[in-house]
Amino acid sequence: MQIRTTFLVSLLALALGFSTPLFAQNNTLSPAVAADLLEAYEELEAENYQGALQKLNDLIARRGEKMRPFDRASVLQIRGSAYVNLENYDAAIRDFSEVLQLNALPEEQNTRMRFNMAQLYFVTEQYQASVDFFEDWLAVEENPSDSAYFMLSAAYYNLEDFQESLRAVDRAIELSTEPTKRQYDLKNIVLSELKMSDARIDHMKLMVEYWPEQLPYWRQLSALYLDQEKQMESFAVLETAYLEGLEIKEADKIILAQFYSAFNNPHRGAELLEYEMAEGNVEKDVDNLELLSQLWSQAREHKKAIPVLREAARLADTGTLSFRLGQSLLADEQNEAAEVALKNAIDKGDMDEDMMGEAWLLLGNARFNQAAPGDKEQRAVAAEAFERARRYENTRDQASSWQEYITAINQTEERQLALEREQAERLEEAARERLLTACRARQLAGSTLSEECKQILAEAQAEFEQTLTQE
Repeated sequence: MQIRTTFLVSLLALALGFSTPLFAQNNTLSPAVAADLLEAYEELEAENYQGALQKLNDLIARRGEKMRPFDRASVLQIRGSAYVNLENYDAAIRDFSEVLQLNALPEEQNTRMRFNMAQLYFVTEQYQASVDFFEDWLAVEENPSDSAYFMLSAAYYNLEDFQESLRAVDRAIELSTEPTKRQYDLKNIVLSELKMSDARIDHMKLMVEYWPEQLPYWRQLSALYLDQEKQMESFAVLETAYLEGLEIKEADKIILAQFYSAFNNPHRGAELLEYEMAEGNVEKDVDNLELLSQLWSQAREHKKAIPVLREAARLADTGTLSFRLGQSLLADEQNEAAEVALKNAIDKGDMDEDMMGEAWLLLGNARFNQAAPGDKEQRAVAAEAFERARRYENTRDQASSWQEYITAINQTEERQLALEREQAERLEEAARERLLTACRARQLAGSTLSEECKQILAEAQAEFEQTLTQE
């Protein structure tokens, strides 16, 4: 990664920085050169940089090599500053380099020139030269600024000398009167390159303290903790950002909901996710709805989980979610709805062999649970599902047991019906015998017979005669 920081403000100020030291030396300039140079400088003061450059070029063209070293160095110093303001940095570097080679200016100005050269080399991405000039300048400068150390750190970073970059940015932070965001950003990147995770965590903790409104800092700190398998700390950072009202991303909200689940508060996670979905901040897609249903289930809020899972299953292309919906409905004793969901799961398919076997087995259970006593037809459709479940290895034994159970129930009911018919017939015959006896008694007593008695006696006489005939 290349860092290119534009320091135009500093560079544009070079011209102003030259004014005092240059004209303090007027007594050493040739009068003719001083007059021409004053005209060019006035153009610079008026921010007519192109005009100043033209005058300086004319001056050099007229006098050229005839100028004394101090005169030429002074002219090149001013022309270099004009080039800087015109953003012709390569030309400025050439002029400033010659100024240093002439070594005709006071040492204070040469020191300043080295600093200017360091900046110019940095802006033109000649980082090794920039570092060399910065280090030379720092060797003699008594009061370096934090900005100088920051640029030096950035130059070392671009040279991939991260250890030196860290040393320089630490010095920049030390010299700063208050925390500076760009310095802390650079140190964060350098620590990342050096894989100094513990130091980076400490650094990021300061960054979220200084700039709590910066969401990326919270996210990075949370991710750092997570990389070190400090889930609780990662969760705490993300939760704090959320509770502070920062607009954390959709992915972060989902992660936060999962954290709540992991730390035994699925109800809070479900509430968060449900709220963010209602606000339109989290998409109601299959994955998010499935997560929400799982959170409600973990919170033992099955009545809330089922509608969410039903919506997720409706959106899903595969049968997996319909299968899970069927499981939940079956556990909630909603057998008819469970049958529909499990049938949808089987129809959608795209489930592995074990899940498909489970789907048929549960479908059989849902159908069986709907059978009333004596409802052989309903048990028959349940048996069909169990027969399909027998085709899968993981459910074969259970399905066979269910089929045997259904067969046993059917046989038991058949025996019970036969016994009940037999008992009914015996009771009916006993009642008829009692009535026949009573009718005969009335007949012998000469009492008037009812129509029922007349019929019963006639039937008894017919049966008796039929018996004699058969004998």
